[in-house]
Amino acid sequence: MSNSHRSAAAPPRKRSVRRARLILIGGLAVFVVFVGTFGVGPHVLESYDSSHREGLTCRVDSVDALSGRSSSRTGIGGASALVRVQTDSCGVLDIRDGVTPKNVDAKAAELTEGETYVFSVGAGSLRIEGLLGFFKQEPPIYDFRPVS
Repeated sequence: MSNSHRSAAAPPRKRSVRRARLILIGGLAVFVVFVGTFGVGPHVLESYDSSHREGLTCRVDSVDALSGRSSSRTGIGGASALVRVQTDSCGVLDIRDGVTPKNVDAKAAELTEGETYVFSVGAGSLRIEGLLGFFKQEPPIYDFRPVS
């Protein structure tokens, strides 16, 4: 009887172990990026924006008071409201901070078409505006004042 015909489990090759580790590390990296982008990232950005603001000077072309209700398949939802401001040089600005369905019309009336205002915007969101646009989000507008 020859020893060459024995069926013994061969030890794993170094290449397979290395490949398995690379797959594991790659999967963990994708998971960390996903959680960071969609889980932790928005909260960090919101916190940064609330303490770091920049002023945008824009002429208002039009103002719309928008309100409605969102709902899901299970019937869970809530009221939402915003003031959408179309400007000449700053594009579309959405004011959500402090806007409720009850006061949306009054907030919109504070802006006059054709006038120029300084809008206080979150600095972090302003820097990644292109990325936010990909997700159909706008940098937050915290407040505004007319240009003197």
